[in-house]
Amino acid sequence: MRFGIAVPAYGQHATGRAVGELIAAADELGFESAWLADHVAVPDYATAVNLKPPFLEPLVTCAWGLARTTRLRFGTDVLVAPYRHPLLVAAMAGSVARLAEGRLILGVGVGYLRGEFEALAAGPYEDRGRVTDEFLRTLRSLPEGLHVAEPPSPVPLWVGGNGAPARRRAALLGDGWHPLWMADHRFADARQEILELRTSAGLDGEFTFSYSCGRTRVLEHDPGAWPAPPPRPPEGSEFAYAPPTWTDDNHRPRLIGTPDQVIGDLRLLKDAGVDHVTLRFGDVDVAQLERFAAEVAPAFA
Repeated sequence: MRFGIAVPAYGQHATGRAVGELIAAADELGFESAWLADHVAVPDYATAVNLKPPFLEPLVTCAWGLARTTRLRFGTDVLVAPYRHPLLVAAMAGSVARLAEGRLILGVGVGYLRGEFEALAAGPYEDRGRVTDEFLRTLRSLPEGLHVAEPPSPVPLWVGGNGAPARRRAALLGDGWHPLWMADHRFADARQEILELRTSAGLDGEFTFSYSCGRTRVLEHDPGAWPAPPPRPPEGSEFAYAPPTWTDDNHRPRLIGTPDQVIGDLRLLKDAGVDHVTLRFGDVDVAQLERFAAEVAPAFA
């Protein structure tokens, strides 16, 4: 199992110093990758719910991070396909991958923030699944008669999203699946579904099963009393895209706990068939990376 970190390149942390120190620590401590979220034009109403602008644009920040490192891979967690023309992304990703010797991963998804779609004139919100399918098809097979910067080897396309359309999209158009947090048994069932779809389509190339975590924290002690998870957004809300918190029987959010508890949670994911985990520490506290590298990661060496 390989470990990456979600870089909180937004809000007060959206500075060269904060992000630079974090990715330098991730590189030094042996993490495999660093991941950037995608928001371009956040509407006011979203800042009151779950978003803290400004957000650093992910492809630009991946390129900046790759130029500062020699080993760490960088990925988008996830790039919203309808926000950008696929040929522009192909040229940007191809340029970055050529310059950084193949250390870029494109996580791709449909997006969820209706107000951002409207601000970017990204087309009908309800059409974003079809647009994402066409985006991925274009990246996989560029139109004849056109020339863009292409990498020495294809940039891996990991498809985000938890639902059935996203799983099918990942199976048939992706090189990996990169969903948000879910219970281990649900991941295992989805993994089997994706493998069956790929077999039926005659696809047998390399495929990565990734996992984008919720909040991650290594604690010294288990506090013993965990509050119940917060209520879910109402049905139909665009913020209902996020899955419920994955918890244990005591309401402890998985991947928050003592080293032994976090190791146990990760072993559940490994047994479910997860190859790669993006850990979401949620701040630029290098001490958390150090604790994870010293007290958790060796269990999976």
